[in-house]
Amino acid sequence: MTPLLLRVTDALDRAEALPDRGAIFTQLDRPRILAEAQRQQARADAGEDLSLYGMLISVKDLFDEAGQVTGAGSRLLADRAPAEADSTAVARLRQAGAVMFGRTSMSEFAYSGVGLNPHHGTPSSVLVPGGIPGGSTSGGAVSVGLGLVDAAIGTDTGGSLRIPAVANGLWGMKPSQGLVPDRGVHPLAPSYDTPGPMARDAETLQRVLSVMAGRPIIAPPAGPLTLAVPHGAFTNDVSAEIEAWFSAVTKRLRSAGHQLQPVDMTPIGDRIGLNRIIVAVEAHRHYAADLDRLEKVGDPRVLSRIRYAETLSLQQIENAYGERAEMVKLFRQRMEGHDALVAPALSVMPPTIAEVEADFDRFNAAMLRNTSLINLVDGCAIVLPSDVSVAPWSLTMLAGVHGADAELFAACRCIGRGDAVDKNGAE
Repeated sequence: MTPLLLRVTDALDRAEALPDRGAIFTQLDRPRILAEAQRQQARADAGEDLSLYGMLISVKDLFDEAGQVTGAGSRLLADRAPAEADSTAVARLRQAGAVMFGRTSMSEFAYSGVGLNPHHGTPSSVLVPGGIPGGSTSGGAVSVGLGLVDAAIGTDTGGSLRIPAVANGLWGMKPSQGLVPDRGVHPLAPSYDTPGPMARDAETLQRVLSVMAGRPIIAPPAGPLTLAVPHGAFTNDVSAEIEAWFSAVTKRLRSAGHQLQPVDMTPIGDRIGLNRIIVAVEAHRHYAADLDRLEKVGDPRVLSRIRYAETLSLQQIENAYGERAEMVKLFRQRMEGHDALVAPALSVMPPTIAEVEADFDRFNAAMLRNTSLINLVDGCAIVLPSDVSVAPWSLTMLAGVHGADAELFAACRCIGRGDAVDKNGAE
C-alpha cells in the first residue's frame, strides 16, 4: 500500500472512531474516499504534475460534489437530488491531486457564527472541551484541528471561515469576493458569500487558495510593515481579556520594527447593522417558498434571522445597499498608505456551547462583530494563531482592501509569529 493510501486509511479509521463523528461529518464514505485516493495515486504514478498530491481536504456541505447531496446542514435539503457535477473549487482541487475527504457539518444554511446545529449535533472545539467550534464552517475546522485533513474548504459570509479557524487555533482566510468562483456553491447571501480555505499553516493555506482561485497567489517581498490599528471599530467595546491581549500584540509588533498608525473606523463600526439587513433579505429571497416547511424542520434560530427581512421596508433595504457601497469606498480610502489592518478577530473570547445555547443571540452577535466588518467593506482577511501561552485561539486578524490577498500573505510572512507574547505580555 502506498503512503497516500496508508494515510487515507489511517485518517478514515480515526474519523470513524470519533464519538462525535456525525457532528463533524455529514457524509464520510470510505469506499468513495479510498477510490479517489487510488485515482490520484494512479495519476501520480503516471507522471502527472499534481501540485496538491497527497493533500487531504474536507468539504463544507455547501459545495457540490458529483454524486453527493449538498445539504447545507439542513433537513430541508436532505432529500434533494445529488449534484451532477463538482463545484468549480472542488473540481480544481481534485485536478491538482487533492483527495476530498468527506463532507463536513455546518450551521444550517451557513447562517451562524457559533456553529450550533440541532440536526447533526455540534462538535466541540479541538482546543477547549465543550467550547464552540465556531460557525458556520464548524465541522471543517474540527477536521483540520484533529489532524484528519490538511485543509478544509468553506465559505465566509460574515466570518464563517475565520471564526471556526479562531476557535480551533488554525489559519483561516476570507479571500476577496470573486477570487474563487462560487459556481456550484449553495448560496446564503450572494452579496457577501465567499469561498475559501483554512489550514494549520500559512503555506498550506496559500497553496490551497491558489488552486481554488485558478492562479498563483504569490506573496511579494515585504519589509517592515505600516499597519492600520483601528479605533471606533474592531477594538472598541472588547472584553478585558481581548484588550490586554491586543495591547501586548501591538507592543510586540512595534518592537519588531513595524509602524502602527491609528485609523478612525468609527463610521464603519456604526454601520454593522447593514450586514444583518442585507444578509437577511438575500436569504429570505432564496428560501421564501420554504418558510412554512422550515417552521417544522428548520433551526428556529436560523429561521428567525431569515424572517427579520419581513420587518424591513423597501426603503430600508435600498438604503442598506447604498450605505454599504459608501463603506466600501471609505475603507479603501482609509487604508491608503497601509500594508494591512491589524485587529482582534473577536471582541470576546470564544464561549462554550452551553453558554451559546442559553443565550444564542448575544453570543452569535459577539462572535460575528469583528469579522463581519470585513465583509461589510468587501475586504479580505486572514486570521492566524497567537502564542498558546496567552490563549490557544487564532485571535490575530490581518485585513486588507478587495484584491489585496497576496499582500496579506506577505504581511503574515513578515510578522511571522511577531504577535506572540507570554502570559504577562512581556517581549
